Amino acid sequence: MKRKTTDFDRYELERDDMQTAVCFLAKDGGFPAHFHSSIEMVYVRSGSITAIVDGQVYSVKEGQMVLTSGYSVHVYMTEEGEHNETVTIIIPMNSIPSLQKVLNKKAFKEAIYDVKNDEELQTLFRIMPAHWHEYSPETIKGISYMVLGLLISRVGLCDHPGNQRSNLMRDVLIYLQNNYQQPIRMEHLARHFGYSKSRFSRLFHDHLGCSMIEYLATIRCRQAALLLIESDMTMLDIALAVGFECLRTFYRAFKNCYQMTPTQYIKHHTN
Repeated sequence: MKRKTTDFDRYELERDDMQTAVCFLAKDGGFPAHFHSSIEMVYVRSGSITAIVDGQVYSVKEGQMVLTSGYSVHVYMTEEGEHNETVTIIIPMNSIPSLQKVLNKKAFKEAIYDVKNDEELQTLFRIMPAHWHEYSPETIKGISYMVLGLLISRVGLCDHPGNQRSNLMRDVLIYLQNNYQQPIRMEHLARHFGYSKSRFSRLFHDHLGCSMIEYLATIRCRQAALLLIESDMTMLDIALAVGFECLRTFYRAFKNCYQMTPTQYIKHHTN
């Protein structure tokens, strides 16, 4: 999985505390397994991505959009050697109060929407990322309602489907987010949730598209990336603070996650 933007990292840390929608452009990117109460839409401008939403795998082609309702566990991946450009908009529920009550109980009828023949949405997703930071809060709120209104009329809503495995994975992700700084082993995590190690490992990978070890490393690296930019802590202190046992493990995991070393990451984001 490739990841080349920190917009998601910041969003994932702030999660449902955000008061306004965010929109950003990414190239050859991917987001690890996550969930939140917000509505999330990823439009593929070029290339393709693989999306896993509540355990269902989708190949999202150029001109298509993946729609993620609140509290759905979702993953986006770029396959090795592939290239793409995507536009992501994430709309917190508390920023759309007149739709919040409905969308808390409803989900989009389809996870994938073809935007090729939808000129209105094509125009919005072409303009939004280039000018998002220029928009006033009132403009952003208006755009949020417009995008959701168009999608609700095009795709429609249905009752949020109950899914025991999705509920389990949400609980697992909450547990990992709250305990990532502690030593966590697969057998202990499986036992905590009442599964055998082999069964739990298979469920985790099938639902989230990666192993528990890979996901845990991503959480830790995401936290470390922000500390590298926003704190004066030493590299060793950062590694230990986010749960790595030593610098060597931290360096290896960080480079695998961001395709650059921590030192290169600092230079890239501070120049």
